[in-house]
Amino acid sequence: MTSPAPDIPETNNFLGIGFILMSCVTMTLSALLIRHIGKDLGSFEVVLIRCSFTLIFTLVLNARLGGKLFHSPRPVLLTLRSIILAVIVLGNFYAIVHLPLVQVTALQFTKPLFIVALAALFLSENIRLPRTMATLCGFIGILVILRPGEAELHIAHLAVLSAALGMAVIAIITKKLTRDHLSCTMVFYGNLVIILICSLPAFMNWQMPSLLQWGLIAALGLSTYGGQTFMVQAYRHGDTTVVSPFEYVRIIFIAIAGFIVFGEIPDRWTLGGAAIIIGATLFIAYRESRKKRRAAAGL
Repeated sequence: MTSPAPDIPETNNFLGIGFILMSCVTMTLSALLIRHIGKDLGSFEVVLIRCSFTLIFTLVLNARLGGKLFHSPRPVLLTLRSIILAVIVLGNFYAIVHLPLVQVTALQFTKPLFIVALAALFLSENIRLPRTMATLCGFIGILVILRPGEAELHIAHLAVLSAALGMAVIAIITKKLTRDHLSCTMVFYGNLVIILICSLPAFMNWQMPSLLQWGLIAALGLSTYGGQTFMVQAYRHGDTTVVSPFEYVRIIFIAIAGFIVFGEIPDRWTLGGAAIIIGATLFIAYRESRKKRRAAAGL
């Protein structure tokens, strides 16, 4: 018995773009909340509480599904995805607390570069010269931001790049799981595993949150659920090649929010590196869409 996949709706690119923009807004809000909360509470504790709230929201908002919510025909692969998700969440959380927000966001956008590298190394995919050069340019963009030897490197840089690598791996796994899993099932088990991983270190260093902090963490749980849901809906309703470029609007939202709330002004190296990374990943997306069109046409 397999879990029924959701009905595939007709393509509506305007709706898809609307969902991706809502995802950008909620992800920006999540970053602001993480930065504010993370200054006073430990990462494991906040992630534990946040994922607990997200788990509750997932159960309440999908209660109509009953047992279907918990069914997984491939529990091992789903567990692996959930463990990698824990690395992503903890890495991004740590980076957001300790690095400028625009820098974190730019480095998060390196996920497509890692996907190309992983496809070549582990899936034996033939990567032609244009995509190879674009990928190399993207990694040069990382070096422009980090400036090794000139700027001080922080462990948070390694954390966010590890998270980006994790996002690349999880994208490949998720593509397989979406064939026979509901998106809310993946959200549920992802948060459940993160709670189990964070429980021991969180309780060893527990600091009781204030009433305001409880409210902010609950808001973070809701904004995280919203961001994940909007992202899934964006790609359900819109073509990937049309929707995906609008993900980069998030860096504009982050830059504005970071300046207004925290007074952050991105330096020229961060902006230049971000431009290189975004340009490289957009080119990779273009080449991928062109490849799919040619395959569909039998060329």
